[in-house]
Parts: sequence; C-alpha cells; structure tokens
Amino acid sequence: MRAREMALISADQRVSPRVPVGSPASLRWGEEQLSGYVESINLNGIYVNVPRVPELGEYVDLVLTLPDSSRSFRVRVSVVHTIPRDRGPGFGARFERPPLGFLEAIRGL
Repeated sequence: MRAREMALISADQRVSPRVPVGSPASLRWGEEQLSGYVESINLNGIYVNVPRVPELGEYVDLVLTLPDSSRSFRVRVSVVHTIPRDRGPGFGARFERPPLGFLEAIRGL
C-alpha cells in the first residue's frame, strides 16, 4: 500500500483510533534538529507539526512526553506522508519498533 493510501485509511480500518495530543517533541533526522508538536497519535503512528518536514521514507528520532505523563519517550519513526496544513507543515509517520512502555502509554490515552 502506498503512503498516501495509508494516510487516507478510514478510522474503522485503523489498528486504534487517533488520539489528539498537543505535546511538544524534539526531532532529529540527518543534520536537522528541531522542535515541533505531536498533533495526534495511535498505536501505529503519529502526526507531527514541524517548521520543516523530512522526506518521505526518512527515519526520524523523536523525544516526546504524552499527556498526563512525566515520562519522556524516545521513539524512531519512518515518514509515510507529508502535508502542508493551515496550522503549519507536518508529517505522518509509522513507529519503528516502539518500546513496549510507549505502546502501553498510548493505550492509556
């Protein structure tokens, strides 16, 4: 399935529902290091608003804290789509081997 098709999968076909988050995140890919914020998350992936977006297929390292948690999580994602949005540019990404505690924290949202 192509990245654009994955982004358009309806809510009833997702592994878990998207949850709005609004948490800050630190991002790093290649020589880029910047801040953004997590708009939404589910068990498969994440949507992040950032000033500059990585390329499709790029691996990005994220550090973020989920709502109602004092624990920071470090996760690696691969970019599956980029979208210029009215609230700023951003990208959707799939988790690459996320830590178990991170997935449990997402389930608790």
